[in-house]
Amino acid sequence: MSTEQFLRNVSLFANLTASELEPLARRLVARQYMPGDTIFNQGSPGNSMYIVRSGLVDAVLTSEDDSERTLAQFGPEQFFGEFGLLDGLPRSATMIAREPSDLLKLGRTEFFGFLEMYPAVSIKLLVLLSRRLRFALQTADPLDAVDLPVRLARVLVQFAERYGDHDESRIHLSLRLTRGELAGILGCPRSDAEQALAVLDNQGLIGVRGLQLTIYDMVGLRTVAS
Repeated sequence: MSTEQFLRNVSLFANLTASELEPLARRLVARQYMPGDTIFNQGSPGNSMYIVRSGLVDAVLTSEDDSERTLAQFGPEQFFGEFGLLDGLPRSATMIAREPSDLLKLGRTEFFGFLEMYPAVSIKLLVLLSRRLRFALQTADPLDAVDLPVRLARVLVQFAERYGDHDESRIHLSLRLTRGELAGILGCPRSDAEQALAVLDNQGLIGVRGLQLTIYDMVGLRTVAS
């Protein structure tokens, strides 16, 4: 699989055109890490983002008493360091390879050079990142890990309250999102977002037709979300 084809499965770039992906792919640098290798340290300058092509990476937070806690794990088609790429502020966590990992690195200078050439991409990325941050804050559960269908249900409940058009017992969402945009909000690969949609669809809670999403059972969806 070429780098351009791979980027189509990365939620952050899923809605870019082929003519936009090709020059972006040229700016990526391949990096390989062995288990236990540190990719960057907490507090180090934030000047790049990484995309996992294969392997597994841990995000580790070190507290003032030097105790460590794993915050998240990132697997194939997922990315990290994107906020440091945008604002250049110090890293909020240490990233450590758990398995042999192939990553793609995008530097801040290269990224902004790309945006200068393709300014329309800036709007696409800003909209996706803002939606992802907004719904991450609204649906975050700090006590335990939440299954993806549950996270999706929480997002759809929020959508229904803000963008829902009621039609008898159904709720049609006026906000239309591509699978790539929804994956970006959930912070997962597009294929995982599609599977989560299928789970809720098979339960009869929602219906998906193209970009149109309809909620058939709002009570049931709230139950899943809770």
